[in-house]
Amino acid sequence: MKTLSALLLVAIVDVVMLWAAEPRADQIQQVRALYFGNSFLENSVPWFQPTLAKSAGKELKVQAFLGPGWQIWMHVDAMRRNPEGHARKTLTSGQWNAVVIQHFGTHPGLKDNVRKSVFLNQQFDEPRDVSDLASASEIIDLLLKSAQKPDDVHVFIYNSWPGMPGVADLQKRIQEEAEKSLSQAGRSREEILKELKERKPTPEEMEPLVRAFNYADHWLGRYQWNPQVPWESKNAHSRDYVTRLMEELWAKYPDLAKTGRLRLIPNGEVFLALDRKARAGQLPGIDNIGRFYTDGGHVRCGLPRFTLAATCYAVMFGEHPGRLDYAIYNDKENYRNEKLPQPGYVHWPDLGQLIEITPERAKVVTDTVWEVVRQNRYTGIKP
Repeated sequence: MKTLSALLLVAIVDVVMLWAAEPRADQIQQVRALYFGNSFLENSVPWFQPTLAKSAGKELKVQAFLGPGWQIWMHVDAMRRNPEGHARKTLTSGQWNAVVIQHFGTHPGLKDNVRKSVFLNQQFDEPRDVSDLASASEIIDLLLKSAQKPDDVHVFIYNSWPGMPGVADLQKRIQEEAEKSLSQAGRSREEILKELKERKPTPEEMEPLVRAFNYADHWLGRYQWNPQVPWESKNAHSRDYVTRLMEELWAKYPDLAKTGRLRLIPNGEVFLALDRKARAGQLPGIDNIGRFYTDGGHVRCGLPRFTLAATCYAVMFGEHPGRLDYAIYNDKENYRNEKLPQPGYVHWPDLGQLIEITPERAKVVTDTVWEVVRQNRYTGIKP
């Protein structure tokens, strides 16, 4: 009888182990992705991500089209104006099965923002919808039409995070003081302007703003569109905004949504969860998520940028990011453009002072990323 029980137990264990070894339905093994965005997407360091994915046994191929402050409509406009250009030819080459698109929100708006111009120096031949929904859709449509296997196409919406209030005024004061000092030192106007452009607030200068920063207030704020003065719209980098955007995209692409191929990379939610843990003393050495910020928007190198990359990985591959080898993010020298694993560009002044990734911090971050990714309905990851 004991022998029979033992045999049954072994059989049950074998079945459980075989079942556990089966890949999740939402897991992906290989991604060939084009990234469209600006410096917030650059902050995840796309050129490090293939190395990161490889450390966990996954294959990731990346090519990035990023511009300083670029909104989605700018990428679309560039492809329209130059149909034989590198971006459009790459997107329609049939060699890619995914796009990562960073939403913007503030100026182009969520949807139905039809206009003849956006900036004074940017005129269109005819009125055009420059909203995030319309612009992202144009990129998605181009990929779907040109992909070798349309059923294999994945779309990832990269979620931006709220800026820190008060930094613009701080930077203005710092630059005015620096300009006065440099002028008195006899520096040329050209030298002064170059130095001011690269000047970022130090952690000491940021300290009062960081301590006062209430991330939750901004992330949980209601999106308020201002059609008369679009650049004064509020809370475009918020849960409310990205929820509305994902609902619109899911309605427009029901097959992508239904099959889990239109997913959100929820950086804003991850930052909220980490902020709460930091304030509860659960993220060693970090007391609130404001510590991640370099200048009120861009995030520092090391732990903050690894956090973004780990969130990308978790959503893109449907897997807990705990297996990732974060070493490449933990050495500031790796971020130098001449040392990147593949051609790319990292804006050095945005890196700030590195926040070291320790095993303890990495565990908190990767566990938090997976918690958020599994709970968020727009990530396409089954709980």
